[in-house]
Amino acid sequence: MKTAQMSLLTLVIFLVLGITLYLISPANQKEQPESWSSFVYTQGYESGRYKKLDDFNDYASCRAYSIETSEKFEQAPWECGLRCRFDSSRQGFQCEAMENK
Repeated sequence: MKTAQMSLLTLVIFLVLGITLYLISPANQKEQPESWSSFVYTQGYESGRYKKLDDFNDYASCRAYSIETSEKFEQAPWECGLRCRFDSSRQGFQCEAMENK
């Protein structure tokens, strides 16, 4: 009888673990809306100083703003980042994608 109870308990534990892993898998997480951020490096890439503006709805509007701002700072380098967030362990912003086209 004890073997049956232990087998049932083990089965329940693995079932709960499997359901939990399924529910937290990346495929089941809701997609965040597309949000672009502009980074204009006013003193070059290596300086770490930049002007940042968030919440562009698409790459084209982020690009237009970045180019306009870049011209104010003597053609400073710029990039647009998709879904950027601050990463405290790296002390900087991390983006899903960065573009400069």
